[in-house]
Amino acid sequence: MPMPEKIIETKICKHCGSSFDITDNDLDFYDKISPIFNWKKYPIPSPSLCPDCRQRRRLSRRNERNLYKRKCDLTWKDMISIYSEAPAKDASLGAGKPFKVYNQKSRRSDDRNPLDYGMLFDPATPFFTQFQKLLNQVPLQALIGANNENSDYINLTADSKNCYIVIESSNNEDCYHCYRIQKCKRCCDCSFCHECEHCYETHNCKFCYNTARIQDSQKCANSMFLRDCLGCSYCFGCSNLVNKSYCVYNQQVSKEEYEKFIKELYTGNICNNLRDAREKFHMLDLQLPKKFAHLTHVENTTGDYLNNAKNCSFCSDGYDVEECKYGEHVRRNAKFVMDGSTVGRDAELIYEAINCGIGAQHNSFVAICRSSSYMNYCFSCFSCTNCFGCVWLRNKEYCVLNRQYSKEEYEKLVPQIIEKMMSDSAEDGAGSSRWEFFPSHVSPFWYNETVAMEDAPLTKEEALKKGFNRNDYETPFPQVEKTLKANELPDDIQKVSNQILDQAIVCEVTGKPFRIVKQELEFYRTHNIPLPHRHPDQRRKERMSLRNPRKLRDRKCMKCWADIKTSYSPERPEIVYCENCYNKEVYW
Repeated sequence: MPMPEKIIETKICKHCGSSFDITDNDLDFYDKISPIFNWKKYPIPSPSLCPDCRQRRRLSRRNERNLYKRKCDLTWKDMISIYSEAPAKDASLGAGKPFKVYNQKSRRSDDRNPLDYGMLFDPATPFFTQFQKLLNQVPLQALIGANNENSDYINLTADSKNCYIVIESSNNEDCYHCYRIQKCKRCCDCSFCHECEHCYETHNCKFCYNTARIQDSQKCANSMFLRDCLGCSYCFGCSNLVNKSYCVYNQQVSKEEYEKFIKELYTGNICNNLRDAREKFHMLDLQLPKKFAHLTHVENTTGDYLNNAKNCSFCSDGYDVEECKYGEHVRRNAKFVMDGSTVGRDAELIYEAINCGIGAQHNSFVAICRSSSYMNYCFSCFSCTNCFGCVWLRNKEYCVLNRQYSKEEYEKLVPQIIEKMMSDSAEDGAGSSRWEFFPSHVSPFWYNETVAMEDAPLTKEEALKKGFNRNDYETPFPQVEKTLKANELPDDIQKVSNQILDQAIVCEVTGKPFRIVKQELEFYRTHNIPLPHRHPDQRRKERMSLRNPRKLRDRKCMKCWADIKTSYSPERPEIVYCENCYNKEVYW
């Protein structure tokens, strides 16, 4: 557990009304991250929002998987983008989108100079009003990614080949409908996986091969319906097993019995057989204890889904991190990070940031800034230093609102802007221009198309009340000539002809039609997997529901009654043990 911190102040969140504490360690961090100009420090104040609302505000700047077909505003050619087309025709639906959007090649071209959009700071106008004007003028990049091959429908992905609908991932090949995977090959409908191959519906796993519908497992192969297993092969419907082979529902069987069981599973109505097997496995799994958190090789740390973490508090989905607090997806040698979402690769001293890394240092209130240092209120800047309120800069320093200054001019102007922000905040009393992260309305996305909506769904009224952009327009279902209802699909994938590629399947849950692409069909045939009956968005939603929420709660171990801090709420049916009791049950 982290060392006790001394509570200095208890505040009330301006968004949700909940109370939250400011500790002595928090104040030390704010002091360390506060900028200095002309030998004078400009203290970053303690936040006005609770940690959950701060995270929601950051995530409202991140559209991961809503992809749109639109025209490039430079070439007028068709492209795929995370930014939908121009303003909404009906103003009652919410804010429109005035942004210019270029394809990746055009936006990265050296012919385009972002300093051409530079603005003089106007002391009479709120800073964020001026930043929004700049954001509306500077071309944005259609998708975020680098070094990808034959992978048009991916976002936040790098160094990948032959991938389709793969999001926030890197170094993958021949993967489809996946999320946050690294170094995986020939996987489909997988999420939070590392170095897995030939896997289907595999979630939060590492080093697995030829698995289907498994979760929270490592080094498993040729298995189906597993949870919390290590080093298992040829196992079906098992939980909490270590180095086992040929087991069915946690019972040891012979190789011949196992092969007979699998053969019968794929005889008759395969889909019904798999549904029955899933339910039986779920009932078995509930009878077995769960470790209070998904933590490995951690020291003085609280959170969930963390590996190799030291001195971290209230963090999730991270690895190789140190001295972090309220971090989500913080990884790869990140140090001294507070309120960071997707921060890593040797980043250090980062506060209130999203998508920040590759050696980033001493940055506050930034989004998509890499290899940059001493940046504030910047968006989509790379290899820059000492910039304030800038968009799409590369290899620049001492810029404000995309306008170049000398070092002396910069250090004179930026304090004036900070003082203006603090003055405006004191006058309106709402903190809309406060020396904090970008206000909720200064986002290139509608709230309901961002990952914030997944974490914390808000109605239109709730979103607008909290200052978020919101649009209730939904893209109409695609018009297709040939459709099949899910219950009309053959159970046996080998009986599915290539004609399915010209048809759309109607999701059995949402009614939304979806297509199967050629590579995906080949994957199902190779692994003898029935065609999915649900839309990819619905399948992803169901996978994400397997993960525990990020909220930690104080509970007792249900074995020894020791205090634990866990993401398993007391209302849930699982049996939850502390680490010591869980290890005795499973490993000893």
